[in-house]
Amino acid sequence: MNSRMVELEAVLSRSAPDRQAARRLAVDLARSLDALSARRDVDRLLRCAGALTRIGSADAADALLIAMLALVDPVGPEASRVRDQQALTSVARGRRDPGATLARQARRRAPGTTFGRGAPLRQVVGDFLDPVPLPDPVTVGAVAVAVEPAKSTETGALELALQRNSAVLGANHPQTCVLRLNLMCARFRVARDQGDAEEIAESLTDMRDATNRALNSLGTYHPRALVAQANLASAEFELARMRRSAERARHVLPNLRSASDRTSTRLGQDHPHAMVAASNLASAELELAHFDGARAQAQRLLDLVRDASMRSMSALGPDHPAAVALDEQRRACEALLSGAGPDPSFERGYASFADAGRSLATAKPGTPAVRQNMPTEWPPGTLLARLRESSRQELLTLGTAVRYAADREIIVQGATDTHVFLLLEGVVKVLVNDASGETAVLTVRVAGDLIGELASLDHKPRSATVVTCGDVSARLITSAELHGFLHRRNDGFVELIGVIDDQLRWANRRRRDFLSHTAAERVARVLAELVGAHGRQEVGGWVLGIPLTKVELASIAGMKPRTAEKAFADLRKAGVVVSHLRRDVVVPDLEGLRRFARL
Repeated sequence: MNSRMVELEAVLSRSAPDRQAARRLAVDLARSLDALSARRDVDRLLRCAGALTRIGSADAADALLIAMLALVDPVGPEASRVRDQQALTSVARGRRDPGATLARQARRRAPGTTFGRGAPLRQVVGDFLDPVPLPDPVTVGAVAVAVEPAKSTETGALELALQRNSAVLGANHPQTCVLRLNLMCARFRVARDQGDAEEIAESLTDMRDATNRALNSLGTYHPRALVAQANLASAEFELARMRRSAERARHVLPNLRSASDRTSTRLGQDHPHAMVAASNLASAELELAHFDGARAQAQRLLDLVRDASMRSMSALGPDHPAAVALDEQRRACEALLSGAGPDPSFERGYASFADAGRSLATAKPGTPAVRQNMPTEWPPGTLLARLRESSRQELLTLGTAVRYAADREIIVQGATDTHVFLLLEGVVKVLVNDASGETAVLTVRVAGDLIGELASLDHKPRSATVVTCGDVSARLITSAELHGFLHRRNDGFVELIGVIDDQLRWANRRRRDFLSHTAAERVARVLAELVGAHGRQEVGGWVLGIPLTKVELASIAGMKPRTAEKAFADLRKAGVVVSHLRRDVVVPDLEGLRRFARL
């Protein structure tokens, strides 16, 4: 039984419930709720939601109901009851007509309808640098600076500080400029929460003016100026979304890219604002890709958002404001692509910032199912063969199951995505392209191998292209998921290092072959190693079983296509290889091939 539910019921059963305590417990319960509790304790949860609404904590009730709706069967009776309670809660908050609520929430979101309508994504706008201390009342000589009484709101405190600093230090003093930037960001967030496009446009104008003054005062590459430019670009994208203009949003993307590049170059990739700018750019591109129906591109961009969230938690800690904001943004992106949650359209088709935050914090991506009839043994030397059973089973539960037909590029050289593939069935070949368009095969990978791990670990562009050789079944695992697995499983980290070490030694052997072996011997050495590792014995001898042409086999040995045929002619003359018109190369005597190759 969920202890938070018991505590919440105890607080709500009092004659005078503590609203703050009830709200805190309800939000915690929404975040920790699991599918079993949501279905089993639906009556108790609905009673709690009703009680929260009655004591004036309808926002907490909404968070609890959203969490429930994400966990129960969307077409079952429990979901219907939750939607009914949501309608009552909405009426209590004065938000909308209950009939419209039910009709809207019964539909699943579909890409390509209206850009920005009901989208749960929000750009992260704010300052996560060390805060500028708010000055106490000051005097200049014997004359006190006239100020307004302090206000309790964020904007009120900043207005007071700005007024003081302007009077004492001047309107263009760097500290005054920073306070002005923070005030304009706070006003923008307030306008965004109210959902009024005209107020957002007005606050955006003020942000632009404050940014220009900061650039003149601080310089273009001062950390605060870089943050201001990034916030301005994100605010422009928010206005485009509020006006539901996909065309305007696309015009803003170059500004987001420039902001991301500047912050990453000047502040470093692990700086909070560099990660925020990168995630804002990826989430903006993801939203447009989802709007266009480009599912594959949106999934790749989701990897970037997840990476930024994971890196922020690793570098800053889970409680850092930037890490919290990026985690909410990650949940927003996952909820948008899953399309299974309730439609978060509120007044004017948008959620308030608080409502959106609750929706994001409680949205849970579905757990992928493990493929059945999984092999019990994996090819020697592969990552799955090296791992302990418990680590192997955990790795097999990560990511999403995918299947690809033959001759599909699943990883592209130069791409900036960071996910990996864990091969379950089939074979892929790894190849590189040079500037002149020449292609060379480097190696092959089989079931049990991890593909694309270098980009996942160092976040640099892909160094090679991976193409399927026949049908392939795999699990697509994000960089964040892989990093989490390696943090939890030390043996996984050690064995992955061992796999990379084997790959490096393979490459070194190919280089050494150039020094002391003929072209035919180099091909024979590659063929002997591949057949020994992946081949099968048939009536006429050993076959590789991987659909590689003779040119591709020779290119693994570092040979140009024009010399491949000559090398195979020498192997045929020596009687160690039999070539057929089909792609398979037959090795009548594997030991004879090894002797020819001087292995």
